Amino acid sequence: MQLIGMLDSPYVRRVAISLQLLGLPFEHRSVSVFRGFETFRQINPVVKAPSLVCDDGEVLMDSGLILDYAESLAAPSRSLMPRDIAARQHTLRSLGLALAACEKSVQIVCERSVRPAEKQRALSVRAEGLAEFRRAPHGEAEYPQLS
Repeated sequence: MQLIGMLDSPYVRRVAISLQLLGLPFEHRSVSVFRGFETFRQINPVVKAPSLVCDDGEVLMDSGLILDYAESLAAPSRSLMPRDIAARQHTLRSLGLALAACEKSVQIVCERSVRPAEKQRALSVRAEGLAEFRRAPHGEAEYPQLS
């Protein structure tokens, strides 16, 4: 398998780390959707990172879908998720919060690196995302490192 995308993407890192935790061998190809657009397009015409080129040549995209596939390859011996339903629920909640923070981070990077300075919106993960989270029940108590 080949994982395509830059490790500065939280989604590419998520897949790379997860594949390692699942014990699945893969090759990482560091191709940028911006600087390597044409190269990426030859691999995946949608130009979406991360992309996973499966052993049969089929290309999967989106970190969640790639991880679903990876879990099926590793099953039943390994899993990224707990089997206990209460622990799984809590893990899914934490994962949702982490993915929301990733989305905010990507928005900020794109806003600052792609849009001209005079047209940039003021974006802040803390102002728009984490502040809401901290106001939610158990937010600060459960994740004090975000305060």
